[in-house]
Amino acid sequence: MVALVVLALMVVAYLLDGVALKLLWGWFLVPTLGFPAISLVQAIGISIVIGFMTQQHIPRDEDEKKELYVYVFLTPILAIVIGWIVHLFM
Repeated sequence: MVALVVLALMVVAYLLDGVALKLLWGWFLVPTLGFPAISLVQAIGISIVIGFMTQQHIPRDEDEKKELYVYVFLTPILAIVIGWIVHLFM
């Protein structure tokens, strides 16, 4: 049961990362550098590759696990909000 919950949380986290990457890519890289727009599926794939290739933090105890869950979900949401604010000034 716990494994299914963790798997579901991982899927949601990858979806959030993909949405954040797709939005930020479209807001900043397409108009600024002329990159082509990417789909949500491409953004999720890029996010997975980047996450796989960069160092990941492994929690040591339950408190660190709880903090990691909050960090994993808040990071893309904050990136979207801050990116949206910056995008308003372009």
